[in-house]
Amino acid sequence: MIPDVKPPVGSWQNLYTLSGIAVGTRLLIQNKSAGGVLVWEGAAPPPEIGGDDRHGYSIMGNGEPVKTGANPPGVWVMCWSGGDFSGLGRLCVQEYVP
Repeated sequence: MIPDVKPPVGSWQNLYTLSGIAVGTRLLIQNKSAGGVLVWEGAAPPPEIGGDDRHGYSIMGNGEPVKTGANPPGVWVMCWSGGDFSGLGRLCVQEYVP
């Protein structure tokens, strides 16, 4: 069984650091929390959280999977609602091999 990654709500988190997976590995990410999650591929987190201007982000709802591109320099996530009153999101993260 793949353990869940539980990033805190409201700030950008490096998914490679949280998951222990090597940087540059293509990922399959599934949102297991009730709240939404933003996903950003880049060496650093995006300069803004975006408001209504979320260009370049993938937005995951509950249960939705996202696949990263090949060799991403970094993968960042921001959960904006934990959904379970813990203040944490809940993601399943694994290596994606097409």
